[in-house]
Amino acid sequence: MAPQATAQIPVPLPEGERPQRFGHIVLQSPQFEKMRDWYKTFLNAKPMFENDVVTFLTFDDEHHRILIASRPDLKPKDPDSAGLAHFAYLFDNLHDLLMAYKRLRDEHGLEPTYCVNHGFQTSFYYNDPDGNEVEIGVDNFTSKDKTNEWLSKGLFDKNFFGYMCDPAKMLEMHDKKVPDADIFAETYK
Repeated sequence: MAPQATAQIPVPLPEGERPQRFGHIVLQSPQFEKMRDWYKTFLNAKPMFENDVVTFLTFDDEHHRILIASRPDLKPKDPDSAGLAHFAYLFDNLHDLLMAYKRLRDEHGLEPTYCVNHGFQTSFYYNDPDGNEVEIGVDNFTSKDKTNEWLSKGLFDKNFFGYMCDPAKMLEMHDKKVPDADIFAETYK
């Protein structure tokens, strides 16, 4: 039997003893152009600096959120090796997540490999050209307090993965003006 995990709300360290924000990730790739173009499309990102060796991309006011470096000598990653499983980008609301899904699907032919309503968050997972898993998602609750309350009730202990969900069905419900809370409830079963 697997050990039970109990959701705990961490006590934050005092200011100055912890980072104030996440900066960026760096990917190195033997297929620089494909990766650069994919992330520009996927994140709707713009280059802040770019040459034939690196690109610094951002989607907000940070100078770069992702750096992609050309490394033609690299071998494809071994999917059975230890290391990073995925990284995630979050939207402020379900509408924005679903519009990103629709843009990626309709304009670029990009479909998620799988989608999960985790109870506290809904996530769509994609693979970039190098096989890195990239998540886009949204919190299911309207505040951090409501998320923490849900986690503290032990619901995550009962099902820490969540339930597979269909983003096309979620988009259809959204277009019919079904409230977000009802969409999250419908897909968490």
